[in-house]
Amino acid sequence: MSVPLIQRIALGFGGDDATELRVRIFRLICALAAGLCLLVVAPLNLMQTLPWGVHLANGALGLAGGICYWQSCRGRHFIGSFFVLLVAVLDLVWFLNAGSDGSVTHYFYPVMLFVITLFQGRSRWMIALGLWLNVGLLYVLEHFFPSWVTPFPGVLDHLVDLETGIFCSFTALVAVTGFILTNYNREQRRVAETAARLAASEAEYREIFNSTSDALFVHAADGRVLDVNEQACSLFGLSREALLRAGVNDYSLNESPYSQSEAQVFIDRAMRGQSQLFEWRSKRANGELFWSEVALRRWEIGGDQRVIASVRDITQRKQDQESLRFSEERMRLAIWASDQSWFDTNLQTGNAQTSPEYSRILGYEHGELQTSLAMWRERIHPDDRPELERIFQHALKTREIGTMEYRLRTKAGTWKWIRSVGKVVELDAAGRPLRMVGTHMDISARKELEAQLLHSQRLEAVGTLAGGVAHDLNNILTPMLMASGLLREKLTEAKDRELMSLIEDGGRRGAAIVKQLLAFSRNLTQNRVPVDLGQLLIEVGQLLRATFPPEITVVVTAAAGQGRVEADPNQLHQVLMNLCVNARDAMPAGGTMTLGLERADQVAGPAAKAGPHLVITVADTGEGMAPEIMGQIFDPFFTTKPQGKGTGLGLASVHGIIKAHRGFVRVESQPGRGTVFRVFLPAREDWGMELAPVTAAVTPPPAEPLANTCILVVDDEPAVLLVTSRLLTRMGHQVIQAASGPEALQLLERHRAAVTIVITDFAMPGMDGPALVPLLRAISPALRVIGVSGQNQDHRMEALRVLGFSEVLSKPYEWEDLVHVIQRQIGALDRPA
Repeated sequence: MSVPLIQRIALGFGGDDATELRVRIFRLICALAAGLCLLVVAPLNLMQTLPWGVHLANGALGLAGGICYWQSCRGRHFIGSFFVLLVAVLDLVWFLNAGSDGSVTHYFYPVMLFVITLFQGRSRWMIALGLWLNVGLLYVLEHFFPSWVTPFPGVLDHLVDLETGIFCSFTALVAVTGFILTNYNREQRRVAETAARLAASEAEYREIFNSTSDALFVHAADGRVLDVNEQACSLFGLSREALLRAGVNDYSLNESPYSQSEAQVFIDRAMRGQSQLFEWRSKRANGELFWSEVALRRWEIGGDQRVIASVRDITQRKQDQESLRFSEERMRLAIWASDQSWFDTNLQTGNAQTSPEYSRILGYEHGELQTSLAMWRERIHPDDRPELERIFQHALKTREIGTMEYRLRTKAGTWKWIRSVGKVVELDAAGRPLRMVGTHMDISARKELEAQLLHSQRLEAVGTLAGGVAHDLNNILTPMLMASGLLREKLTEAKDRELMSLIEDGGRRGAAIVKQLLAFSRNLTQNRVPVDLGQLLIEVGQLLRATFPPEITVVVTAAAGQGRVEADPNQLHQVLMNLCVNARDAMPAGGTMTLGLERADQVAGPAAKAGPHLVITVADTGEGMAPEIMGQIFDPFFTTKPQGKGTGLGLASVHGIIKAHRGFVRVESQPGRGTVFRVFLPAREDWGMELAPVTAAVTPPPAEPLANTCILVVDDEPAVLLVTSRLLTRMGHQVIQAASGPEALQLLERHRAAVTIVITDFAMPGMDGPALVPLLRAISPALRVIGVSGQNQDHRMEALRVLGFSEVLSKPYEWEDLVHVIQRQIGALDRPA
């Protein structure tokens, strides 16, 4: 058998198998050496005449072979020592046994086989070369020193020695060859079995390779694709051959960062043992792009380092993630837009999580506010805690949704109204509430609007009541004012006339209060014309500087032509005077009052109208007001002035007048820091109309009355009817009294020819003045009708003239006012009605 075959057999075993083969060959050689030397060579040598050194060497070699075999079986393998002994014995016997003529030369062939079989690598060839040099040296020594060689004593010795050497060499070669052939056949079977297992393993590998749900690629270090599975072909729509020929760019977006260069970076990292996981924009054969998740890992295949790429289509997952992200973003924006935040509280530990909006609502930066159940309770307004705790415990007990409105302290120390909605969503093993989730909503603006609405409704209710009271007061004050004027002339004593003057002054004061009540309750806004607010503020400022104490500095920052509104100039003048008088009274020790005008293009608030507004500002540096007072300042009859110094109707009238002008009033004040009133009025953009004067009209004094006129007086109030009739009678007129509309019709039918003027009340039960007058005019078309009303009717005079009214006199009035009206109507009798 050739040496390469022996090498292949030895190298066919990996690790321990190769070592075991060498050991068995070594034991075979040791056994052959012991058996042949002691059982064959030794007896045959005794038949020859040989030196005793040959016998001793033969015996020593036999015993050494036996000892090495015994030690090898015990795990100690003296391969090198046995080889050295073997060569030494052969070299000694060479010279004692006839040199090259002896049988020793035959033994060097098994020794060479020994060297090739038992030694490995470079040492094998070095020892083999040394052995050949050793044999060559023996021939050289024999040639130059023939005396060193002991020849055979006879021919028989030579023959026996030769036969012995041939037999032993042949036996050794046969034994070793048989051993090698036996192991060769066995290894052939093992190779076949291994090949079968490898084929089965390959089939299993391919089955596993193809059965995975992910697409698999096997890459070389340079990125080339060496193998793919069936899922890769299906995922990318390419055949296996096409994928093996294609590069990364062929099934990727082929644009940075999804191109060959970036892919190679990931592959290089994986080759260094750094597993990679990343998302990739992949492309199918039809050009369709999709998202994939790629995992790279280094793997050794057939002794070579490879990179296994697992590719998974995550398009649906990306769409779900995007949908979830969009939904979360939409929810976050909805919560942010509605001033809400979510909370998630562990009811047993007290730990809580909130969204960033919660911190923003309370004025904190995100992450600055630490949230917990205990800290939430600590921030609640003390007045709200008992009710809030009751609702909270009820929600825990019933597992129902709990809704709570309360005040929370902000970072600045102020209070914000919060609406919390929460529900227990999780219980522990014992059935106790474990987790509550819900929302917090900032309702401070809503609470402010509700307060303004309630205040407006309260004022509306008070205004309705004030209107009714004013009507009754007018009926009381009207006869009082007219009677006091008549009676004062009949009194001769100065003291009596003084007392009557006091009564008359009281009536006039009551009449002024009634007018303010009516302005508040009925929103009287007559004679609306374009008014230049800048000019109005300038004129009011001039008036204030002339009348207010010198300790008060009046500053006007407005300019004429700065803006105008459609309004009643007299009532706006009244509004400004009321506000300025209040500002004066708030600065008893002096100060600065500032009148300003500005434009607001966008105004927010429950009473605000769409479009630009002009804002009149009246600011003072006075005492200011406490928050609890500011909520009542527009209520009728509420005043902080000393008794007798104010009626409490000034700001109520301001509110009523401005509301009737489709505007609203806002006030800002702090104790010790002064007060600022802002009056918002819808601005007019048209400048074509002539501006109305802002000064109040002056009524000319009445002329002397004319007598001998028959007047029908209609009023359901006996006192008014009585005083009016006496006054007219005293003036020399004939008076017919009627207490109701039907009665007036009957009397007019009876005295149609005599009656030329009718004085009728507006508000009467059954048939009021506007219903009565057309019927009266139907009976006598030439009648002059004077209406008497507790409300100012200037804003509807055109409609009243169509009904038949010639003029309207507002209650309460004095006798001079009535005389003046009678005079005008008598003067108009000769003209068409």
